[in-house]
Amino acid sequence: MERSWYWRVALVVAVTLFSLWQLVPSWFYFKLPPEERTTEAYERAVPGWAPHSAKHLNLGLDLQGGIHLSMGVDVERAVKAKVARRADEIAEFLKSKGVPFESATTTAGGTRVAVKTDAPDQVKSTLLDAGYGDEMYSPGTADGAVTFAFKDTVLRDFQGKAVEQAEKTIRNRVDKWGVSEPDIKRKANNQIQIQLPGFKDPEKAKELLGRTAQLEFKIADDENPALDPLRQQLTPCAGPDGFQVPLPQGGCWTSETIELPNGSARSVTMLTANTRPELEKLIQEKAAPLLDPQKNVIGIGEDSVPSAAGRTPYYRTYLLRAKTELTGDYIADARAAIDQSQQFGQQGRPLVQFTMSAEGGRLMQKLTSENLRRRMATMLDDKVETAPYIQGEISTNGQITLGSGRNPQEMFEEANEIALVLKAGALPAPVTISEERTVGATLGPELVKRGTVAALVGLGLVLLFMLFYYRGSGLVADVALALNGLLVLAIMAMIGTTLTLPGIAGFVLTLGMAVDANVLINERIREELRAGKTIKVALQQGYDKVFWTIVDSHVTTLVAALVLMNYGSGPVRGFAVTLTIGLIASMFTSIVVTRAIMEYTTRHETARLSV
Repeated sequence: MERSWYWRVALVVAVTLFSLWQLVPSWFYFKLPPEERTTEAYERAVPGWAPHSAKHLNLGLDLQGGIHLSMGVDVERAVKAKVARRADEIAEFLKSKGVPFESATTTAGGTRVAVKTDAPDQVKSTLLDAGYGDEMYSPGTADGAVTFAFKDTVLRDFQGKAVEQAEKTIRNRVDKWGVSEPDIKRKANNQIQIQLPGFKDPEKAKELLGRTAQLEFKIADDENPALDPLRQQLTPCAGPDGFQVPLPQGGCWTSETIELPNGSARSVTMLTANTRPELEKLIQEKAAPLLDPQKNVIGIGEDSVPSAAGRTPYYRTYLLRAKTELTGDYIADARAAIDQSQQFGQQGRPLVQFTMSAEGGRLMQKLTSENLRRRMATMLDDKVETAPYIQGEISTNGQITLGSGRNPQEMFEEANEIALVLKAGALPAPVTISEERTVGATLGPELVKRGTVAALVGLGLVLLFMLFYYRGSGLVADVALALNGLLVLAIMAMIGTTLTLPGIAGFVLTLGMAVDANVLINERIREELRAGKTIKVALQQGYDKVFWTIVDSHVTTLVAALVLMNYGSGPVRGFAVTLTIGLIASMFTSIVVTRAIMEYTTRHETARLSV
């Protein structure tokens, strides 16, 4: 035997052992009942010498069931948020240039910026010449204010990027969530389609994926008496026995004593209600008419008071400055933790600790140094989570303390979810669920059964045909075919590919491609034997002369599979991935494996070749 033969045999044995080793986690995964495959029972079942438990074959949405969601991105709200930020930028820029102006606010329903000034020409030239003219133009001047608007091309580009960012953010959240092989892609009309194979809790999926996670920091306007007239219009919350819940129907007013930066104290008016919708209605009807929306907004937070059942929650207001001083865009990391400084029953209160980027730390330090001894509200998705006093400068590290009144375990789970969405990034705009579909648990196993039966029947017929028509050579081809299937499944498990119903079709197709290569080899060997060649020469020339034919047929199919993989999605991509892996494995088994076996069986001069 030639020296190269021993190397080929060693390679075949190594590949076979590697394939079996790589499929050990998949064996234990599918051996367990479906409800136990994602639990610790599976991780304990996988031996320590095997690959990591996560390296198992995954089933797609069509095979194991799961959740299908379609989410629409509110790009109009994203545009309004961008205009509001630009208004703040313009105000800061004009102030730094010493240009006289009174205010820079949004107008036209939040789609334009109006700069009120006595020097409209100077404002216009200063802004447009400084680079703002690349994105904005001025439609004109009216009522002592210069109006600026974004160009249509800029808005279209921003809206497209908002959907793209939303898709990326949702993908990051799903990846951190640990869902295997999700299918997430953009569709028309600002829609994003999400498929989560194996996930069975649609409510949790909607909560985590639909949460905007817009983190904002606003300064409380405690010196402002704008809400004080409501004390004469609304029912006071405190009765003969003090502040008690449930509160009066429709909401009420109460007060809290707040320390002001100058060292004095003030009784600040706040509105409270039993539910958030009830409080929002009260604000809309009574409080909103008293405020200038360009200067102040009302934040809503949750608090609780002791009761017979433990602690009962209620909702309250915070009077805040309208300007968002800082956002969560600068957050570099976030994690759930327990506050060791204050006790909640037998446990510390859950909180979310976050770390800001270097630029975010600089901005936070500037903000806190300018507002010492004021309250700073931390708002997450329009809810005031906490509003502590700024006792000193804060830079890169901060924390969000969750409201009380709930089970500590539930609060800690919420802290974990908040940390996850903060790390994954905020959605650029709110999203709405436009379609929700759950693939039932009975559909997946049925499809798996049918697909498996089809694959096994096809494989069995091919094996019988090769054995009947080519006899001994057909048996060799059957051994290579079995190794081909083993190698395909092992590679899929190693790289974490999801097996879908089209993927099973691709798997069966690769078996056909592998057989086709062996048919070409065997027919060529027959021709060489008919020409009077010896067995060894016929065997060598049979493989050598069809080598490039096999390579050509596989490469052309491989090109088509790669195109489908890059431009297809969902089932099409699953088919292409399986087909690509199968083609590579087919070339190895049909050229290397079968030749090593055939050369071994014909190593003697008296050997016979059954072909």
